[in-house]
Amino acid sequence: MSLTLTRRRFEDLAGTIPTIRWRGWLAGPIHARHAALGGDAGVLGAAAGPVQFLPDGGQFRDYARGSIYWSAATGAHGVWGQIRDKWRAMGAERSFLGYPTTDETATTDPHGAFNHFQSGSIYWSPATGPWSIKGAIRERWLALGAERSLLGFPTSDETDAADGRVRFSNFERGQIAWSPEAGAAVAGLTGLNDAQRNQGGLRPQHHGGSHGPWTTVRRRLQVNANMFIQDHENFGSNEHARRNAQNMAYLTSDVPGDVLTMVARMGGEIRVELSVEGQALLSGDVRVIVRAQLFEGTSEDTTDLDGTQEHTMLVPRDGVLNRNFRVTNTDEGDDDFAEISLAFWNVAA
Repeated sequence: MSLTLTRRRFEDLAGTIPTIRWRGWLAGPIHARHAALGGDAGVLGAAAGPVQFLPDGGQFRDYARGSIYWSAATGAHGVWGQIRDKWRAMGAERSFLGYPTTDETATTDPHGAFNHFQSGSIYWSPATGPWSIKGAIRERWLALGAERSLLGFPTSDETDAADGRVRFSNFERGQIAWSPEAGAAVAGLTGLNDAQRNQGGLRPQHHGGSHGPWTTVRRRLQVNANMFIQDHENFGSNEHARRNAQNMAYLTSDVPGDVLTMVARMGGEIRVELSVEGQALLSGDVRVIVRAQLFEGTSEDTTDLDGTQEHTMLVPRDGVLNRNFRVTNTDEGDDDFAEISLAFWNVAA
């Protein structure tokens, strides 16, 4: 008794038979992934050759516009376009990236795309092209919001600085560098020349290196302040006003520096003064002291101080901190007040 297995029947069984080969053609997960991506009419197009078997036990198949790679550890995933070209130029599954763990996927920026791999990712945008990112630098970038962050898309692969101790990746609007002392931290590229960028622009972040250890840490602190003021009236409606201000300051670990001074006036009788002072720490965190004073009298220039608040807080390195508090006129039952909201962002300078 003989059994003839037709191609159509073999395709019908494709989803249930994981790794059966017939005349070099794979009916299992690669075929199923191709079908899920739209088949011949989809993003990959028609097959351009048979399934190929790789030395490590993996498999792949090329199509008109891309490829599908499979391994037992990752399953089958599609990779195409400039991301596939970049990955193959790096050595494909033999590179440090390993096999793909996702299909090519659009970023939240609708013009970009990425593939995740076993040990990293490749991100692409029309403006930057494809670049790989891995390890602690990749983790930091993803935690900041990836391409949606201030940094934007990668513009380089991870690179060794000349001293061999610092590794860094450049981005559209900044850099993340890693060292044993400071881990992965963020720097802006503004003000760095090409030589400094190629050394890992975070040397001012206490990375040390061939020029010796740095004793001063320099950070950039952005602060946004919003203020809601109420002037209580015994007769008629209460008066309200909103004020806001923002500033960016460069701070060092040597001495404290002024970050923001804000004066808000309203109603001909209230003045609120807000001051923010900061100092970088060797850890890269920034210690901030916030002082608020409420004056109320017969004019907005009164010296009658009726309420004060002072707060000390720590803005984490490469982090964001939000704080809200109220300063009130304690002489008049707290009915006159200013509600203050502060948002800080601490990045390397």
